[in-house]
Amino acid sequence: PCSGSCVVLSTDGEVLACVSYPGYNANRLTNTIDADYYAELMNDLSSPMYNHATQQMTAPGSTFKMVSAITGLENHVINLGESLQCRGTYEIESLNLEKKCWIYPYAHGSLDVTHAIENSCNSFFYEVGYRLATNLHTTTYNEKAGLAKLRVYADKFGLTEKTGIEMEENEPQFSDTLPIDSAIGQGSHNYTTIGLARYVDTIATRGVCYNLTLVNRIMDNDGQTVREYIPDIRNRVEVPQNEWDAVQYGMRLVANKTAAYKGFPINVAGKTGTAQTSLSRTNHALFVGFAPYENPEITVAVRIAYGYTSANAAGLASDVMKYYFNLEDKDELINGIATVEENMEVIED
Repeated sequence: PCSGSCVVLSTDGEVLACVSYPGYNANRLTNTIDADYYAELMNDLSSPMYNHATQQMTAPGSTFKMVSAITGLENHVINLGESLQCRGTYEIESLNLEKKCWIYPYAHGSLDVTHAIENSCNSFFYEVGYRLATNLHTTTYNEKAGLAKLRVYADKFGLTEKTGIEMEENEPQFSDTLPIDSAIGQGSHNYTTIGLARYVDTIATRGVCYNLTLVNRIMDNDGQTVREYIPDIRNRVEVPQNEWDAVQYGMRLVANKTAAYKGFPINVAGKTGTAQTSLSRTNHALFVGFAPYENPEITVAVRIAYGYTSANAAGLASDVMKYYFNLEDKDELINGIATVEENMEVIED
């Protein structure tokens, strides 16, 4: 991979970091422009002048499954005490549909919603998408109806609008096809890293979705504050606390089994994801998470373009958390070698 992005938010709505890689030296493009340097940037295939954090969009992959979980619970097509069976394959005979869970030829077995998030079970969330489109098997399959229900909660999590940040930002694209695929973060979903960060921040805060801004205050020439900016609440997601408990605990279990967080001194909750864009190239690697699990302070979203496995994105996010919580020497984290886990597992999503 030669490009990526990372966004860090506080759980009171502040943008702590919005990083696009690779970057460039802005000093060489001010006043007298270095023409050779500018030409070099423009010809660089990794697009250093493109803001990968606010403009690059990919499918969210399995990072979207928390939206599907809440949508299913709130539409009463699943409940917290219910378990669904994963047999490794998922079939709907009336639709002539056959899909495979990522774990095939194995199977997850019986899972409730918390452990479906933990295991990123495609079969579970395929069934959620199907139930949304059939009102829990009581009506004929209706693709538009299923997507409309998913969209309601995607909107509540801020995934249908720009975040409000004061820089060029691409408009998110909610999936307009295939609710069964859309429920696992595929379909035609396309979101920026900063959009995913706001979404997971809304989970961390148990429903507070902020409009984002880079501006803390405006000051005059004498250093006096003319105007202060307080993060603006876009909306609140009103769902029962036990639903937040189930979703957040599922994310906690994800982090527990991810190599980058084994033995981590602070409890972390997260969700891995991969997004396939080409059969000839590796998947994009994604991770979203928050910490501490018990009383969240920050949320982190990472995307590594063609990053092979979401374990790589999770490792980068763990370094960000180490930096924020002063868990390791900051100079070493910034200037040293990026986190590489021995025997790093390949996380499938």
